[in-house]
Amino acid sequence: MGFLSAAMGALGFALPAAIGVRMGAPERPVVAVVGDGSSLYQIQALWTAVHYRVGVLFVVLANGRYAIMDRLADRHESTAPWPAFEEISVAGMAEAMGCAALRVSGHGELLAELDALLPGLHGRGTPLVLEVEVEADETFQP
Repeated sequence: MGFLSAAMGALGFALPAAIGVRMGAPERPVVAVVGDGSSLYQIQALWTAVHYRVGVLFVVLANGRYAIMDRLADRHESTAPWPAFEEISVAGMAEAMGCAALRVSGHGELLAELDALLPGLHGRGTPLVLEVEVEADETFQP
């Protein structure tokens, strides 16, 4: 299985990079795990994955915040100038671009979806967004 990891601060890198990895090695299944804030920087990459039938599984951890940016603002003892965005649905945006999407909440629901999806990932010919509701972690340190 192909895994892609981006260094912190590489906001927006995971979605298009995962598509490139799968296009470059179509025989390898690719799973990209990304935060919802980071995904918003390059969300239009989902259209590319749909258009070119690139079968990547995008696991989007959704806490409705730019968590890394929030913690960096905290380090400088300032208030983050950007608002939270709990009302934004990455799954909804994915569907608007023609990309299949599911939204799950809770560990059990996540495990059930992954158990169903992972065995067929190798032959997947279309992208899928799995948006996972997570709690915002106020103690996270980048």
